[in-house]
Amino acid sequence: MAAGKIRNFGFGVDGVNIVTDPLKLKASEAISLQNAELVPNEATGGLSALTQRRGLDALNGSAMSGSVTGIYNWPLKTTVVKTLYAGKQTEDANTFQSTLDGTTWTPTSTPVAPVTDAYFADNSNVQSARRFAGYKNLLIYPGGTYVQDTANPTIQSWNGTDAFTVTAIPVGPGDSSAPPFVIVDQLTIGDKTYLAVSDPGGGAAPDHAGRVLQLDMTTGKLRQVASTFGNDSGQMGGGTPCCMAYYQNQLFVGLNGSATTNGIGKIVRCFPDVDETWTVDVSTLVSHPVSIISYGGGMLVGTRSSATTGAQIYFRSNSALTWGSEVTSGGGAGGSGHYGGLCEYNGLVYAVEYFSTTPIIHVKVRDTAGSWTTSRDVDATDGGVAGNLPGNGIVFNSKLFYAFRSLTAGGNDGFIMELATSTWTKRLTDNLSGSMGILTQRS
Repeated sequence: MAAGKIRNFGFGVDGVNIVTDPLKLKASEAISLQNAELVPNEATGGLSALTQRRGLDALNGSAMSGSVTGIYNWPLKTTVVKTLYAGKQTEDANTFQSTLDGTTWTPTSTPVAPVTDAYFADNSNVQSARRFAGYKNLLIYPGGTYVQDTANPTIQSWNGTDAFTVTAIPVGPGDSSAPPFVIVDQLTIGDKTYLAVSDPGGGAAPDHAGRVLQLDMTTGKLRQVASTFGNDSGQMGGGTPCCMAYYQNQLFVGLNGSATTNGIGKIVRCFPDVDETWTVDVSTLVSHPVSIISYGGGMLVGTRSSATTGAQIYFRSNSALTWGSEVTSGGGAGGSGHYGGLCEYNGLVYAVEYFSTTPIIHVKVRDTAGSWTTSRDVDATDGGVAGNLPGNGIVFNSKLFYAFRSLTAGGNDGFIMELATSTWTKRLTDNLSGSMGILTQRS
């Protein structure tokens, strides 16, 4: 047999089990483990693999002049450096633009390239949330180097110095054996990162296939949350998961069915560590959700436009537990309009109203009474045109940022808008994908 190496996946991650018959142990259990630690990084040994626990590192590089008689833990101040990263598309070798202050941006090619617009064509996922996530000292995001429909999507990580693959998304348990299409949204809650996955298979619109997966960043374990989405028995119909929010210990998920039928927008929810099925929270929104957040004792969701009605933003109060429409887009019906990028900043909520025909690219703001007004007319003031779809909104260095996508994968006409208290500034024009995330480094 040719020389090689064995790579373990998930072996031993559930620890030692000395109660169950050894012949009946799960593949993730062992009867004895010693000096072992988990390696969640594929680049250094495998996905959820075990390795020998490392020893202690020497504190000093040269011998001291005498014996060590004592050690004291002196609490040094932790230095925290935050960097905002904006994903690029395929114009050049650079994969991200980054900034420490929001004003000066620096391109970098070291992190693995993120997903671009082309990955979101299946199931009409172009308007989905498409957020990046952060965990401790890592920026976590869907990689854009896999061949769609042939290879599995991956979650990539970047710590400011090293880039590595965290995990690959396996083929789902639905009616298709083909690899998943793409990861369309991420949400980190504690040590868990939730991934909204768009899968092949399912039925005709709106019953697209998909899953929500939970990635435990402390163990590297990947597990499915509740049931899958599609049109088979036991699945939740209504669309593939496309946006997520966490509220009152429940995970709320908006579904994208890529249909323009009026009144079929659906949001489902579950207790992610307990429930095996989803509970329908609402299924009569004007159209499919695009962005959802928790805010002010309730929740807000922005939708697409339907065949007969403009896009809307709804509020779900904690008392009524029902969704009520607060604003309707002036762009009208047609399916291309939507409210995206819901984001809280300085106690208020912002969103981007988009419609391609006019075009309309307006940053809207909600006051505490639930009234929406235009904070910035991006198409009239900043040169936004049809095709500059809004990406996610993010708060960084006490400022609000919105990324707007370039018109094509190779175009140089995407841009970033910055709001500092009450002043809007156009900060960067580049080949942008619309997705942003924050890397936090501590030393």
